[in-house]
Amino acid sequence: MSESEEEKQKEDEISDEKLEKKDFGKMTIEDKSTESNEFSESSDLFIYQTQKQLFEIPFQLENPLTFNESKTDRNGRRSPKISINQLVMNLDPEKSVGRAFDKLWMESSGPPRISFAELLVNMFRKNARPNLIVMVEQNQFHCYAMVLQVLSSFFRRPKLSHSHIFHLPSSMISARAFVAMYRWSLEPSNTLSLNQLMEVFRAARFFGCQELIDNCWRGIDAASCVPDQAVCIYMCSKAIGLHLEEGLLTRLSSIFLQFVASQEFLLVGADTVRRLLGLSSLAVNTEMEVFLAGILWLDYQWPQRKNHALDIMEAVRFHLLPFVSLLSVIKQLDGPPVLHLVTGAPIIRQRALQAIKDIHKSPEKFHRRGEKNGRTWIYDSRAPYHHGFSCRQIQCLDFDSFVHYLQWLQTAGSKHWLSLRTIDDPEVKCCPFQHRS
Repeated sequence: MSESEEEKQKEDEISDEKLEKKDFGKMTIEDKSTESNEFSESSDLFIYQTQKQLFEIPFQLENPLTFNESKTDRNGRRSPKISINQLVMNLDPEKSVGRAFDKLWMESSGPPRISFAELLVNMFRKNARPNLIVMVEQNQFHCYAMVLQVLSSFFRRPKLSHSHIFHLPSSMISARAFVAMYRWSLEPSNTLSLNQLMEVFRAARFFGCQELIDNCWRGIDAASCVPDQAVCIYMCSKAIGLHLEEGLLTRLSSIFLQFVASQEFLLVGADTVRRLLGLSSLAVNTEMEVFLAGILWLDYQWPQRKNHALDIMEAVRFHLLPFVSLLSVIKQLDGPPVLHLVTGAPIIRQRALQAIKDIHKSPEKFHRRGEKNGRTWIYDSRAPYHHGFSCRQIQCLDFDSFVHYLQWLQTAGSKHWLSLRTIDDPEVKCCPFQHRS
């Protein structure tokens, strides 16, 4: 073989080796790529399987979930419908977690808490940004509609909600009474004079504020325990158009005779007089004073009051009249024409005659003044006609003597009732003028 052929053969071998190396390199790269793809696919599968296992781990529930009621997501997977309350019950059936949380909450101090009601009351008291103007007696008062609506049903009317200005009649409420009523709902009650108390009471009745009405009544009741103060309350209430005599009747009974001596007694309504004369607590020297008090009231306006004559006389207890007084009623006492008209009525004469018959049947019954249907019998040394039932000097009380006694009572002073004594007082003696020094 020639040298040229040998060289050519060597070149062919070298080229074949290079070609084999090149193919081996390609094969190695392809093998590596295949191995890499297989590794990545196995990694994704591992992650997916791991996540799937995590999500498929069920809760350790006491009651297993059912798929009777379930919802399906967009991937077709179903999950049970369960409320949060049911889930909590399944996870913590004994509620131990909730109790532990409540305990921690109670033990924690937390930020300071301020009462919303206190903040609201402080705002009302400072009168910051009021939303209603109330006009009373040409005065403007900036108020809160909420306070007035809570205080009174008068301000809860639909008309108020459409207005920012409200006018009140000055004939029914004064500016001073409105301010006192408004401040009463926000501030501690201050001491009021009697006139102010009456004005506030009238305002409370006008506005329908029952709580304030009860509060005023408690003050009136406490003040009227003393008889002379009861008269003052009656006169103040009468001056502003209030009629409180119905609630003050029992308080006026201990100073009945002084009340009869006043002008106010003549102006009282018929029903009130009827109730007043019918009270067993009337403090009188004799039942004849009750009879003549009724005559006095009828005589003041006889044409308008004559229809009430029999009702007024119905309150007189004829069986308590002294025997001589009953005889005088039958014979018709001297006095104004009204007295003759009343005593001449057949019903009045019949009642007087029946009382005389009852006295003849059982005289001792009418010598006991302490019976249940009696009066509060008193002794007044300035009453010249005061005699006991068993006294021989007992005489009939005529109309003129009664009027003179009332005239003296008008000058006796408001504390005269303190000098009166009950008839069962051992120091009381009949015929006082014979024993008086």
